[in-house]
Amino acid sequence: MWKVLVTEKVHPSGLEELRKAPDVELIEKVGMNEEELLFCVRDVDALITRSGTPIGRKVLEAAKKLKVIARAGVGVDNIDLDWASRKGVVVINAPTGNTLAATEQTFALLLAICRKLPHAFNDVSMGNWNRKAFMGMQLHGKTMLIIGFGRIGSQVAKRAKAFGMDVLAYDPYIRTTKAEELGVKHVPELEGALALADIITLHTPLTSETKGMINERTLRAFKKGAILINCARGGLVDEIACANAIREGRLRGAAFDVFSKEPPSKDNPLLAEDIRDRIVLTPHIGANTHEAQSAVSSIIAKNLLAALKGEPYEHAVNLPFMEHKLSPQGRRFLALARKMGILAASIVNGAPGSILFSTRGIPIEEVVEVKKYEYCSHSPYAIAALKGVLERHLGRGISYMEAPILAQERGVYVEEASISDSRYRYLMQLKVKSEKDEALIQATVTEDDCKQRIIGINGYRMDFEPKGNYIIFQNHDRPGVIGKIGSYLGEKDINIANFYLGRKDGSGLAFGVLQIDGKVNKSVLEDLNAVDDFIWVNSVKFEGDQ
Repeated sequence: MWKVLVTEKVHPSGLEELRKAPDVELIEKVGMNEEELLFCVRDVDALITRSGTPIGRKVLEAAKKLKVIARAGVGVDNIDLDWASRKGVVVINAPTGNTLAATEQTFALLLAICRKLPHAFNDVSMGNWNRKAFMGMQLHGKTMLIIGFGRIGSQVAKRAKAFGMDVLAYDPYIRTTKAEELGVKHVPELEGALALADIITLHTPLTSETKGMINERTLRAFKKGAILINCARGGLVDEIACANAIREGRLRGAAFDVFSKEPPSKDNPLLAEDIRDRIVLTPHIGANTHEAQSAVSSIIAKNLLAALKGEPYEHAVNLPFMEHKLSPQGRRFLALARKMGILAASIVNGAPGSILFSTRGIPIEEVVEVKKYEYCSHSPYAIAALKGVLERHLGRGISYMEAPILAQERGVYVEEASISDSRYRYLMQLKVKSEKDEALIQATVTEDDCKQRIIGINGYRMDFEPKGNYIIFQNHDRPGVIGKIGSYLGEKDINIANFYLGRKDGSGLAFGVLQIDGKVNKSVLEDLNAVDDFIWVNSVKFEGDQ
């Protein structure tokens, strides 16, 4: 049974799916303090939470069995993604469930501030009828700048076009063609675009790059009399600078659904009495529709169950790529890249310092679900090779999400390149350097029978399938060496299944690879390394046949 702990109120549609699952024990405990949460997470396999439960390092350390965190919504600011990745915990969100709700909330706020609807209502409710006091601004013919052109931003653009607005989009991570397909102009410079826009709306995640992006300096670049809408994340805007810009008349007004601290304190600058007639505030209700909450709940329930079962799932926030989205051929290359890393690390003496991963003709599919991490901008195959290298030094439990973090911590420099000339259509090459030496591995997947093959080690030509247990060695190229190792292994009752030898003319050296039945213990390696004919001897085990 998997224990799933729900820490906040979630729409019942998804929870009902989990209750029906025969292998799930659903535990609902809403409103816990930190001490209670630390106690409850000790033996749970999954967490379902929203924005009100901080999942930091302390909680992740206490949750010894935790495999999955499902965030019922989009933002994951309350979850320590870095530490979750280190612990091998997959973080899933539901970015598609509330797209339309957040889009409509954007326009609700926009129309509310442009037409002063809340202020007019309050005035009428007090028995007044001051029509002239609520002169508004129409949207038709105005220019909107959308900062962040993802799912929500692109939906906002469609509706803005329907209002007869000119639309600009600023997002350095999208293709220009994506904007052009919607009749939107993609702008490369933020501050130049700010000077052109009558309305600026934010739809970008909160990262170290975007935090405080709307500040005193950027607000000075705004067109005088512009309106700012923020339905994304509170930390994107310097609230003091925004309040001052409204107060000084540089901004016509602003509408916020999100705040840097939620709920906002009484002294939040956006709550100041003197700007209340030019601002609209709502309590983070962008996703609060029955339809959106039902969709979000169902999405996280479905993907949480799939993740626990080891089945394909969507919307993993902290995975650098989704393995199940690779083609069968792509998965064979992925598994081979990891084996190359294991082999290279078995040859290199000392901790790795740098890794160069090069390819020719390898299919790189669209497998990245989210914008790449600051610490990880590599292809899935390079990450797999890095994972293999680190596994050899740190143990097999390293995940794809953890490998780039561990590499960064240890000062391992990872670089990628392409191979311009090769006799193979598909080729992967891995060079691993330490302070003492280096290893160079070449490998491919054959076109005819789709077999993984190691075809080169340190310049020695090879041709073997990396599968099972091997003894690898470099030796002086002279008579009797192979006979010695064969006789010794026979005495130890170790059967040789296959033998591969690479030679370099004139070098006086050779490289040997012995596939054996069974494992090799430490004493066997010590005995062989003591023989003068061998420069070094090591063992390597390749797991996974894919």
